[in-house]
Amino acid sequence: MDKPLEFLLGAIEKAHELAETKPEGELIAVSETVSAAASVYETIRNSLEYDEEHLLRRNAIRRILKRKLGEVGSAALAADLLRELIWARYLPNKAIPESKIGVLSSILEKYHFLFGAATHETKEGQRAHDWLLDVVSTEVEYAMSPPIVDEAVASFAYAELKQRLSWNSEVIGEQDRDLQLYVAVHRAVLKSNLATLRFRVFSLFHPDWVAGGAQKKAVSAEDLSKMIGQVERSIQHPGQDALYMIVRRHAIVFHVIRDVADEDPKRFAELVGARNTGEIDSRIARFASDRYARFRARLRNSVVRAVLFLFITKMALALIIEFPYERLVLKTANVTPLLVNIIFHPTMLGIIGMSARLPEAANTEAVIREAHAFLGIGDDVSFAYKMRRPWSRGALGVVFNAVYAIMFLFTITVIATILRSFDFNALSIFFFVFFLSLVTFFGLKIRNTRRELMVVEPRVGIVGTIADVLFLPMIRAGRWVALRAPRVNVFIFFFDFIVEAPFKAAISMVEGWLAFLREKKEEI
Repeated sequence: MDKPLEFLLGAIEKAHELAETKPEGELIAVSETVSAAASVYETIRNSLEYDEEHLLRRNAIRRILKRKLGEVGSAALAADLLRELIWARYLPNKAIPESKIGVLSSILEKYHFLFGAATHETKEGQRAHDWLLDVVSTEVEYAMSPPIVDEAVASFAYAELKQRLSWNSEVIGEQDRDLQLYVAVHRAVLKSNLATLRFRVFSLFHPDWVAGGAQKKAVSAEDLSKMIGQVERSIQHPGQDALYMIVRRHAIVFHVIRDVADEDPKRFAELVGARNTGEIDSRIARFASDRYARFRARLRNSVVRAVLFLFITKMALALIIEFPYERLVLKTANVTPLLVNIIFHPTMLGIIGMSARLPEAANTEAVIREAHAFLGIGDDVSFAYKMRRPWSRGALGVVFNAVYAIMFLFTITVIATILRSFDFNALSIFFFVFFLSLVTFFGLKIRNTRRELMVVEPRVGIVGTIADVLFLPMIRAGRWVALRAPRVNVFIFFFDFIVEAPFKAAISMVEGWLAFLREKKEEI
């Protein structure tokens, strides 16, 4: 058995043992009543933010640190942080030892001088402060719940892909290939977000940082800027996205291997050692089917939330802008454009999202075939890294871009002509086309989440090809708008800056009052 696989199985067994080990010492306890209220708040707030479930706790840690950092000392901040996380049920009640406060306090103290170099007086200083919040929040979460299995899966995927990957492009130099593959594995296999990547790459450049205690040396703003620049250049390498797409195509294989091993690591080791492909394949197929089912449920929830959000947004725009413009400026009472603009786009988004399908049988066969290679019990596979030819450059690119622009104008002209035949005014046409571009972009983005589960390439038929020709310019326009639109979610801003601080203060006061009542009751 390969050492990376042995390491993975050992990490899973260790994680099982830690899960069964009871914590020692005094445990942090909070009121269940208070916890219920805080948990409901977090559920409502998180429903407004589209993020992976495994990132929600880290996001909560960052919010708490951003709100309280600098107000109290490291020890008090660590204690408050743990209590708030237990309130919100990101951590179990009466299961976290108070000794964990000291661990987190040491981490927070370690960042003291780094935050001192990130002044709020300049934009660069503010960006550095936000960058440090990403890094420290990730290290705090790792200290509370070490990602033993996640790191082992990443190591296994990295080792198996590295020995099978041929580099047919010099975009990523030889000296950068190991680091870029590491980043791509974390992005695709562990679904690490930017904050997590920043901490992981930062710890690679500064390996003594995580193990070190509190730092006593002051850091200048210039030194901090250099540290940040080194990490960001590695994460944003021009060849990274192409490498990420290669790794993403095989991520499902490593996820399923983890699922099978996690069920019974010792039995899995026996099956691999005996090369019992029959039982291994049946288990892989079962867990692959489970992941397909979870994907369908997650897709359905994402589509429903997106449709409801879009419907509410369109309704508000119709009542605030379109209807007054129709009645007060144009002096007409045509409700057809209003109804179409309210109903059409949410319906279209729902159809695009819910029509996503997985070629489950063919994909499972491909997963099994690659799993055999990674486990060393079947034919080997290989992958090639190469950059696609940039067709948008050169003389031919000028021609293609011209045709692309003509198709975009043709599509808009046809849509506008059809809408005019139904008495749409200029404003209604603008809103229709504007939201059509966004809906096609976000709908395609939702559909493309299935690529996380697909080893086989999706087939594109004649209808799909025609749709690409007609609507790809519209989709690209939607992407352009989405990337340049204000990224402030008004509802999230309201919760984080208006509601959260007084709500958490009220929670703390209520918990103190309940503790006071318990003391008085014990005196009777």
